[in-house]
Amino acid sequence: MKIAICDDEMQFIDAVCFLLNEWAKERNIKLTLYRFTNGDDLIDAHRSECMDLIILDVIMPLLNGIDAARELRNMNQTVPIVFLTSSREYAVDSYEVKAFHYLMKPVSRGSLFPMLDDFLKTFNPMKTFFTAKTTEGFCRIAISDVDYLEAQNKQVLVHLANDRTIIIRELFSKCAEIFSPKNGFCCCHRSYIVNLNNVEQFSKTQITTIHNAVIPISRNSYTIFKETYFNHMFE
Repeated sequence: MKIAICDDEMQFIDAVCFLLNEWAKERNIKLTLYRFTNGDDLIDAHRSECMDLIILDVIMPLLNGIDAARELRNMNQTVPIVFLTSSREYAVDSYEVKAFHYLMKPVSRGSLFPMLDDFLKTFNPMKTFFTAKTTEGFCRIAISDVDYLEAQNKQVLVHLANDRTIIIRELFSKCAEIFSPKNGFCCCHRSYIVNLNNVEQFSKTQITTIHNAVIPISRNSYTIFKETYFNHMFE
């Protein structure tokens, strides 16, 4: 599990890292901790490392925590972000960037450990991920979180189950190799690939997913899609 801590006070980072290591030791979890004293370095590192969790101070010089989180979200990153601050005035802003949690300083075992336990319930290291190129760098996408993919010009729109959409710069043919029947997906149209587990209903012309997306089925793909779908469902 990779966790990044970003705060302009190194003493505070050391204290949080100590608590994180204590939590991981008690739960027999292997941690890799990344320390940053400014948001720019955090953002640059996240482009290549793809953190599992980011613990981010709100009040920092130059690029503050809220602005750093906005940059992460502009990169279409869905990484959980936990804000740390001594003031509650930023609670609304933290909601805007879809923060996972909001902790008050000074952080204690009693406040940090329950939050980490909540995060652990959502963390699945066995998930299969697809690392894709975006306009801002690279992002890591959990394949099981994808509702469907849509080819659009020279880009691919990855529609997630949580209503977020990530725009990636990858060949649709490359995506089809990853999002294949083996991984529970089917290409139902030359421009669409759908998660078979999310199919609510389908006809000869379209699919409706459990997230209310409506996706076309091409005439040439219907027979293959139907066969692939039922093979997957009764596997």
